[in-house]
Amino acid sequence: MTFSVAARCARTGQMGVAVASHALAVGGVVPWARAGVGAGVAQALTDQRYGQQLPELLATGLTPEMALELAMTYDEGAALRQIGLVDVHGRTAGHTGGGCVAHAGWRAGVGVVAQGNMLTADGLWDLMADRFTGASGELADRLLTALRAVEEVGGDVRGGQAAGLLVVDATPEGGVLLDLRVDDHPDPLAELERLLGLWRGDRLMRSSIAAMLAGGEPEPILTDLDLAQRAFGAGNREPSFWRCLALDAAGRLDESLLHDLVRENPGWGELYHRLQTNTKRTK
Repeated sequence: MTFSVAARCARTGQMGVAVASHALAVGGVVPWARAGVGAGVAQALTDQRYGQQLPELLATGLTPEMALELAMTYDEGAALRQIGLVDVHGRTAGHTGGGCVAHAGWRAGVGVVAQGNMLTADGLWDLMADRFTGASGELADRLLTALRAVEEVGGDVRGGQAAGLLVVDATPEGGVLLDLRVDDHPDPLAELERLLGLWRGDRLMRSSIAAMLAGGEPEPILTDLDLAQRAFGAGNREPSFWRCLALDAAGRLDESLLHDLVRENPGWGELYHRLQTNTKRTK
């Protein structure tokens, strides 16, 4: 009892899935994705075997339609299933069994397939597909835009509880790029959007740390750490701690900032001394 969208980004080749439902931990059971192969969902009466079989079949060179037809051949519960998938070439396939609870249906567009069941109105899968197609930005943002469009006009007839967002790379080597889940929350999409912003801030912080350890120019590192801190918010000041380290490495330690951090959490002082000791040992 879920609504979801699976799609491929024509610009990057990345593939992903976004899903929302009044079903606990839906992000852990409905979506699947394999880098360099495809992405999709198995919902309504969920059977996670589709998440194992379909990427294996796509990897052999079958089209999504062929893979789905073959995977459903021996499924006695097919009438209760809702399946959608997209492959690395942007080809799609979908299925909504006659036993799925209304309002239920699916729609395929260019590089996107949207589906839902037990929704508040008919045709919301069309809205998802259209909203994804018309959206701009990164794949994750476009997927969430599609879900938000449906949530704003009703979504799951029972309300919201959980959501998930999964993105993989265009090549097998790239692997999983993003895997965020909200298992139980009064506004799961808002929480998922918050986590996406936090995830981006974390990536920025980690790349800044790597640049600092590699001896990179301090100003770009400091700028990125400031942006990361904005994403983290006042409740988590880890980017500010690494800002202290970056300034220290540049011979410009901000002692007032360090003391402020240590007053809030003495653990930052302990970590600072450990890192300083480790640095001296490696010189």
